[in-house]
Amino acid sequence: SPAVTAAAAAAEARLAGIGRLLLRASGTEPLIRVMAEGEDEQLVAAVVDELCAVIEAESAG
Repeated sequence: SPAVTAAAAAAEARLAGIGRLLLRASGTEPLIRVMAEGEDEQLVAAVVDELCAVIEAESAG
């Protein structure tokens, strides 16, 4: 969805240079895998939480 795409782009921008983000649709289950890593654990956790909230809101809609 456009909202998830925008949230993912914003998350990648926040992690630019200090981390990375990968979103992947599961091939066997109706879910999206969110994988992230970076130098700042708190920032990575915040970015993942925000992105997951958008994904969950879009899937509930």
